[in-house]
Amino acid sequence: MTVETQTPTLVGIDFDAMPWEKWVKAGADGRVKIAYTQGFRVRLMELPAGFDEQEWCTRGHQGYVLSGEFTILFDDRAVSCRPGMGFIIPGTERHRSRGSGTEPTLVYVIDEVPAP
Repeated sequence: MTVETQTPTLVGIDFDAMPWEKWVKAGADGRVKIAYTQGFRVRLMELPAGFDEQEWCTRGHQGYVLSGEFTILFDDRAVSCRPGMGFIIPGTERHRSRGSGTEPTLVYVIDEVPAP
């Protein structure tokens, strides 16, 4: 008899137990905790006061703002999200983000990215 062992599917993500990693992106250097599960990348991101992402992105994201200010910039508009607000960014529109000049931003983000 052959017994197959499978890696259990990650259901709960204990961000408190995870170490912070440095996250470097033009205009938005900060810290991040990352988990991969079921074809998704799940991130807790802490971005410093004054962050202003310079690179445009075309990947779709969903998220929730925990603290600070999180403004999503599109070609034709800007959408401001305050703590307690969720967001869904379509992958069909290029976008980047910006925060407050006076306080850090803490945001929870999910996107479809396979594990490295």
